[in-house]
Amino acid sequence: MAELGAVNGSLAEGSLEEIVANVTANLTTNLTGNNVTVGNATAGSGPALAAARAAFSLSDPESIKQLIYAYRHVFLMEGRILALALGIIYLGAHASLSRPHSAAPREDDGESKTTEDGQKSKKKKKRTADVAKESLRLSDALLMPVFAAGALIGLYYLIQYMQDPTLLNRIIRAYTSLVAVASVGSFLGDGLSLVSSFVFPNVWTSRRDGRLYRIDATKRVQWVKKMAATSASDSADDWEEDSSRKTPFPDLTAAPLAWLPASTAATVTSLAWTVRRVVRESWSIHVSLRGVGAEEVEGLSIHTVAGLVLAASTVYLDYFLGLFPSLLNNVLGLGLSYFALQVVSGTSFAIGSTVLLGLFLYDIVMVFYTPFMVTVATKVEAPIKIVAASGGQSGMLGLGDIVVPGIYICLCLRYDLYRFYAQQIRHVNTTLTTQVEGQETATKTKSTREVKAPYIDPQGRWGDRLWTWTWTWPWSATPAAETTPGLTAARFTKPYFITSMVAYGIGLMGAMAAMLITRKGQPALFYLVPVMLIATWGRAAVTGDLKGMWAYTEDSSLDTKDVVVEVDANGKPVKKDEEKKKVDEKKDGDERDVFVFAIRAPPETDFFEMDI
Repeated sequence: MAELGAVNGSLAEGSLEEIVANVTANLTTNLTGNNVTVGNATAGSGPALAAARAAFSLSDPESIKQLIYAYRHVFLMEGRILALALGIIYLGAHASLSRPHSAAPREDDGESKTTEDGQKSKKKKKRTADVAKESLRLSDALLMPVFAAGALIGLYYLIQYMQDPTLLNRIIRAYTSLVAVASVGSFLGDGLSLVSSFVFPNVWTSRRDGRLYRIDATKRVQWVKKMAATSASDSADDWEEDSSRKTPFPDLTAAPLAWLPASTAATVTSLAWTVRRVVRESWSIHVSLRGVGAEEVEGLSIHTVAGLVLAASTVYLDYFLGLFPSLLNNVLGLGLSYFALQVVSGTSFAIGSTVLLGLFLYDIVMVFYTPFMVTVATKVEAPIKIVAASGGQSGMLGLGDIVVPGIYICLCLRYDLYRFYAQQIRHVNTTLTTQVEGQETATKTKSTREVKAPYIDPQGRWGDRLWTWTWTWPWSATPAAETTPGLTAARFTKPYFITSMVAYGIGLMGAMAAMLITRKGQPALFYLVPVMLIATWGRAAVTGDLKGMWAYTEDSSLDTKDVVVEVDANGKPVKKDEEKKKVDEKKDGDERDVFVFAIRAPPETDFFEMDI
């Protein structure tokens, strides 16, 4: 802190030019002879900047340009770290979205439908939630800094005892590599799914007439929304088949097919429909053993398989061959962060803020007052950080400075989704009839019940959102006027998420600036936590949403819904035909499967969803 104090002294006594000269002197000394840290990160030595500093003058614009140019590699290095951190938090936050308790499950889940040949088929129930999250409790938030400090101190003294941390690095790398296979597989698989959504969107808007089209993979045709249809509706009558479009692509990407011979174009089109089916199809694996139980894993796709293969290859190249250490280290680190952001929930803003404040104090103590953090960060060679380099300058940022604030940012995005559906809740007057046994008359009670809007999963619609924007020169884009319920759900407003993301970027840039000026290790959470908490809670206070933000929780006990049950004349529930069938099947003595292993494909109806 002595160097920072010297800079502050110059602010009080010297001219503006002297202030800048002092700051650049500190930067030059830092870059030419010292290592510094931001969070769990270090920036190494770089080229001498004495000439640019000596020629610097506020009255000479050319000298300012030369100084900025001399520091270009520093800015590029820090820009890459900032971009990686913000990018993985942005993607992880959207991947963590699931149905909030302000939305109702889909009403058509599991309903029976009649096919064209008159046969009834039960539609497979859609998933309305992703991987189950591990919700933090208040006790977890209070003990987290204690456990983190214990682990860090233990690693520090283990490094001191071993002298050479090579063996420790191999053990930690082996453990993180095993964990990374699943997490990086999810990260890369979702990345492939993102790319395929851009190539094969569900809906798109024509640049010529601004009309909205949707792609039907079951009939291999495209539908266009009728001019008289309203944007809010999405029934089958609102669409009509466009016989002129036979490809699974929007006009822009389908145009090159017109250059091919007719027979070749037909073959390519047929192949494209098949590829679209393969990359978008999602299977489930069912395993059951009589007397033991049954288990079904959903969401298996070609992207998932490819992601796991790529993840295993990445781990092999990094751990066994040691190739591309910086690149693969970043891939593994980003994958671990991406997975952690999906499975950990801050539960409420009170608990999330407590976690940030606890680790805020932990980071200050461990970086400013002990050698533990810097030693462990620089000695341990494992995917526990992201690294960046440019022109001899290198820097790194610990995963904790991504995941811990990222969990809070994910909570902000899920709160935005909760508010989106809470605004759609309708209160309906209802009359309840109560029949008491032995009495001839029934008691009627008037009450009000909540009717929640059905949840539409906003995930996986990146391509739809891109292809339904209207792009105009120069570099401006607006959403198309026509939309679908799925697009509306994907475009929900995100005020708290945007606020927290901007605050994270400002806080991290502040940590990097302080690192270069003071020539000392800087705990990133020291800058991130105050900025993020002030920004989000301040926004709630200004907009009058403080009570709602405080009351919000992701506790599953609040996920309730009204259940309507049919009763007979005696007031007893009437069993549905399918429930009776299940009871009868349990009573009879027919043969049963002892062991079953099956890979199940989705029904045809899943390829033409009316909510996209």
